[in-house]
Amino acid sequence: MESYFFVKSGYKIQKILVNEIIYIESMGDYIRFYLENKKVVALLSMAKIIEFLPSKRFIQIHRSYIINLEKINFIQNNIISLGQYQLPISKSRKKELMDLINSKLL
Repeated sequence: MESYFFVKSGYKIQKILVNEIIYIESMGDYIRFYLENKKVVALLSMAKIIEFLPSKRFIQIHRSYIINLEKINFIQNNIISLGQYQLPISKSRKKELMDLINSKLL
């Protein structure tokens, strides 16, 4: 697994460290990476980024959100907490997420 990759963000090419990604938000033709210490917007599709990210660490929980499983604090009803962020889980994606969570449940 790659530990980093590069994206075009405005006139810059930004390095993104995979382990710093908290979650990724879709914004039409763009996506916004929420990292531990900054946010980066890139001209990229959700389909393209989900193909690239390791499936053992990242899961799409909503048409607009991909999360880093290692950053989950808690799940309550259809809301997932990642640090200071609270994101909705879509009904169509909840079973896949809960199957993954249950496989790690003690």
